[in-house]
Amino acid sequence: MSLGVQLPLTLISAPAGFGKTILLESWAALYQGPAVVKRIALDAGSEDAPAMVESVREGLQGRDHDVLVLVVDCGDLTVTPKFGRSLHRLIRGNAGRVRVVLVTRSDPPVPLHLYRLAGTIAEIRATDLAFTTDETAALMRAHKLELTASEVAELQARTDGWPAGLMFAAMNLAGKADAERVIREFRGDSGNLAAYLMTEVLDAQPPELRQFLLSTSIVDEVRPALAEALTGQACDLRSLQFLSHGNSFIRPVPGTADSYTYQPLFREFLRAQLLYERPTDVSALYRAAAAWFAGNHQPLEAIHHAVAAGEWQRAARYLVEDLDVAGLLVGRRRRQLTTLFAGIPDDLDGTEAAIIRAARALAAFDVDRCTAELGRATVRLDLQLSARRQAAELAITMLQAVCASLSENPEGGLVAVLTAEADLRAASPESAIAHPEARLLIADCKGRVLLQHGDFPAALAAFTEGIALAEDSGAHEALVDFLGMAALVEAAWGHLRRAGEVVAHATALAESGAQLSQSAIVAGAWVYTDRGDLPSAEEMVQRAAEAAPTHDARVLAAALALVRARLLRASGDIDLAAAELRAARRSYGVQGGWLGQALTIDEAKMLVAQHQPREAVTAIEQSAGRDHLGSRLVLQRAATEAGERPPAQPLPATDRVVALDTQVDGWLVQAAESIRTGDTGRSGICLERALRLAAPEQLRRPFAEAPPAVRKLLQPSGELMRHHPWLRAPSLRGRDRTADRWAVARPELVVTAALTSKEHEVLEYLAELLTTEEIASTMYVSVNTVRSHVRSILRKLSASRRNEAVRRAWELGLLPSRPEA
Repeated sequence: MSLGVQLPLTLISAPAGFGKTILLESWAALYQGPAVVKRIALDAGSEDAPAMVESVREGLQGRDHDVLVLVVDCGDLTVTPKFGRSLHRLIRGNAGRVRVVLVTRSDPPVPLHLYRLAGTIAEIRATDLAFTTDETAALMRAHKLELTASEVAELQARTDGWPAGLMFAAMNLAGKADAERVIREFRGDSGNLAAYLMTEVLDAQPPELRQFLLSTSIVDEVRPALAEALTGQACDLRSLQFLSHGNSFIRPVPGTADSYTYQPLFREFLRAQLLYERPTDVSALYRAAAAWFAGNHQPLEAIHHAVAAGEWQRAARYLVEDLDVAGLLVGRRRRQLTTLFAGIPDDLDGTEAAIIRAARALAAFDVDRCTAELGRATVRLDLQLSARRQAAELAITMLQAVCASLSENPEGGLVAVLTAEADLRAASPESAIAHPEARLLIADCKGRVLLQHGDFPAALAAFTEGIALAEDSGAHEALVDFLGMAALVEAAWGHLRRAGEVVAHATALAESGAQLSQSAIVAGAWVYTDRGDLPSAEEMVQRAAEAAPTHDARVLAAALALVRARLLRASGDIDLAAAELRAARRSYGVQGGWLGQALTIDEAKMLVAQHQPREAVTAIEQSAGRDHLGSRLVLQRAATEAGERPPAQPLPATDRVVALDTQVDGWLVQAAESIRTGDTGRSGICLERALRLAAPEQLRRPFAEAPPAVRKLLQPSGELMRHHPWLRAPSLRGRDRTADRWAVARPELVVTAALTSKEHEVLEYLAELLTTEEIASTMYVSVNTVRSHVRSILRKLSASRRNEAVRRAWELGLLPSRPEA
C-alpha cells in the first residue's frame, strides 16, 4: 500500500471480513509523509459523497505544493456512477497533487481499464488480503491454539484464508480438545458466522442479485447456461466475470473457461438460507440442475442433483443409461456412487431401480438378492423404450456375468463373462472407453474364471488388462486388487520371482495409501511356502485373515487353504493338513476346475504320505479332474506306495502352460519309479531335470514333498545338496523382519528368464572353457549365433562376464556339477 499511494489511484476491493479497514489503520500508523492524509468514511448517514469530493477539489485550488492522499472508505455502500465520476475528475484534474485510496466491497464505476493501461493504479484485492497457510498458523498461535499441519491445512481449505472466517473458527476452537472435529464441523450455515454473512454480505446485495445467489447455490460450479436454467433469467459469461471481479465469495474455477464457484462457507450459508426463504423451490431447482447436467453429458452431477430432489427413478436411469452401473462395484467413483444410492427405496418400481438394487446387493456380496433383483428388472424390460432397453439389458448381462463368475461352475461363469464382454464391445465403444469401470469389472470376472480353469496365460492377460485400465483411470483400489490377482496367477504358475515383484509393487502402492489386497497377501504366502520360508508364509497367512474381503473371496479361500495345508504338512501335521483340504474342497464345490482339482490332488498326496494309497486313488478317480497331469502323478505315487506297477505314463510335461511345481513333481515321480526298478542312471537324470527346472525360481516345496526314495538323495550332507546349495531353506539371520514384513524374499542371484535348450548347451561349453569358435564348430552354427546366445545368457543370469555366468549357473544348479577347486 505504501508503494500504491505514490500512484494516482489505489483500489482496495474485497468483500466484508477481509481486513480492509485494519489495513488502512495499520498503514496510517506507519506512514510518515511527505503527503498529507485525509480520510473520508462513508455510511448511510453521510452527506452527499460527490459533494464531499468536490469540496476537497476546490480546497486544493491555489495550493501548488501540497500533495494530498485522500482515503475514501466506502464501508458497505456501493459507489454510485455520480460518485465515481467525481473521483475520476478529482484525480485527472489534479495530477500528481491528489492520490486517491478507494476502499470498497465491489469495483467502482470508474474507468479502471484506463488507469491500468496508463500504469497509474495499484490494486489490492481479496486474494492479496487472504491469509496464507503460514499466516493462518500464526493467527491460531496468537489465539493460543496449537494446531497440527494437517489441521491448519484443513482450516485453510474450509475458509480459503478469509480473515473473518478464521477469526470465527478461532472462537469455535477456543477451549475445545478435539480440534480436528471442530474444524471438520465448522460450517457457514449456523451460529455467529451465518449471522455475519447475512448482515454483512447477503443483505447488502440488490434483490435481483440476492435471488441469483440463492438459486445458483445448489450447484458446486456455476456456468452461464446452468445459471439461466436455474434462475430463468439471461446470464452470459461477462455477467459472471463482473460478479466475480467484485466479490471474492464467487471466484473462477481454475482450469476452466466459464465455471465459477462459491467460497465453501458462503455456499453452505446460501443453501441453508434458500431452504429457509424458499423451501418449496428447492426440489424444483435440483430437478432443473439434474436435467441440465444430464443434457450436457455430466451424468454423475445429474445423479447427485436428482437424488437431492428425491427423484430416484431419474437418478437410476441416468446411471444405467450411461453404462456406469459397474461404478457401484469398482473404480475410483465407487464410494461416491455407493453413498449417492445408499437411500434408494426397496419398493421403488422400474427396471433401472431394480438394476441399481442388484448392483448394491452384489457390492455387499449378496448374490442371491442380486439375482432376485435382476429377475425383477428382466420382467420389466418389455416396458422400456428401445434406447433405454439396450442400456438396461447390458447392465443386466454384466451383473449376471459377475454372479456367474462367483458360482461353483467355472465353465458357466466363463460363458457368461465372454457374453458380457462381447455385448459391451458391441453396445457403445465410445461409452465403454469413457467409462472404464465396466471393462474393469469384466476383466476381473474373466481373470477369476480363467484362473479357476487353470488357463494361466489367459488369466494373466485378463488381469494385466485390468492393471492397465486401473492405472489409466486412477482406480487405485482396483489396481492393487488386480496386481494381487496377477501375482497369484504367477505364483500358481510357478513364476515365483515375477510373483514376488508384483507383490512388492502392490505393497509399494499400499504404503502410499491404498490398502494391500487380500489377493496380494495370499500370493506372497504362496511364494514364501513354495520357497520354503515357512515363518514368513505363516505371517502372511495371518495377515490374509485380517484383510478386507473382495469378490475374489471364494478363489482366495481355496488358494489360502492350499497354502495352510502345505504349511501344516511342512510342520509334520499331515492329519490336520488333510482335514483343512477336505473342508476347503467341500466349501469350494465339486465343479471347481483347476483350483478345485488342486485341492483334491494335495489331499490325495496327503493320503499317500499317510500310507493310504487306495484312499488316494479313490479320491482322484471320483474327482472331475481325474485326467489332469497332477492327478495322474498322484496315481503313480499311490501305485509306488502300494508296491504295485504304476500305469504307463507319458514323460512329464514341459509345456509352459503347466504349473512349474507339476512339471518338477513329474520328474520326481519318474525318479522315484526309476529307483524302484533299480534304474539308478535314469533316476539321476530325472532328478537333475527336476533340479534344473526348479532352480531359477528357487522352488523348494516339491523336493520337500517328494517320494521318500527321492528325499533320501537330498540329505543335507549329500552330494546333490552340495552341488545345489539353493535347495537349503532361506536363512532368517540378519534379515530385517519389520521392514520386510510384506515384501516377498528374492534370491541374490536373479534369473530374469529361463534359459533355452540351446543356451543351456552353450552354457555347458562355456563351463568347459571352450572358445566362441570352438563352440560354433561343435554346434555347427555360426560364431555370431554363439555370441548371440552368450549375450542372452549373460542377461538372464545378471552377469557381466562369462566366468561370472558359469559361477552363477553352478550356484543355481543350472549345471550338473561343479569341478573341485
